[in-house]
Amino acid sequence: MEKLSKNNLIANRVISMIIGILMGVALVIVGALVDVSTLIWLAMVVWGIIVIIGNIPGVVYSIANIKNKGAIFDLIMSVIGILLGVGLIISHNEVISIILAAYMIIFPIIRIILAKGNWAEQLKREALRIILGVVLLVFGGTFLAIGESVLKILLAVIGWVVIGLTVIFGVVEIIRIATAKPAAKQDEPVYVDHTEA
Repeated sequence: MEKLSKNNLIANRVISMIIGILMGVALVIVGALVDVSTLIWLAMVVWGIIVIIGNIPGVVYSIANIKNKGAIFDLIMSVIGILLGVGLIISHNEVISIILAAYMIIFPIIRIILAKGNWAEQLKREALRIILGVVLLVFGGTFLAIGESVLKILLAVIGWVVIGLTVIFGVVEIIRIATAKPAAKQDEPVYVDHTEA
């Protein structure tokens, strides 16, 4: 597989920057224009979708390895996660968010404990779920009761932070790519002159 040229790498970073900036601008605009009840509904629906998508690979993997006892546990937990995600989309209330948050924290920790010496590797796999669970636990209940002005300010701040970090990291990465020395070509044939003088 050929390596991307500098121009292609820079173009990829520029596209990533544009996407990041647009996401930040969208957060600022949504915070300014959309009412709180719609924002809460949208946030819970997006969270439910993330949970469902995050558990689909577990279902697929478990079905493919159904003969393994551990796969049955993963299948049950993944199906429960999908059902909780659907529940969050349909009925986004404080009780469901707390149950889902507990699920996202407790069961990854159980999987880490059962990893049989592979704890570090399993922790890498489960870290995102645990972090999302903690965030949902902290903000799930309070998010539903948060004041309108606070929520709008929070979205604006997050939007500007996303824009700022996207620009900073994008520019740094573009400078790094532009100033990088070209790598030495590999797998080139070496010709040895065997003729005698």
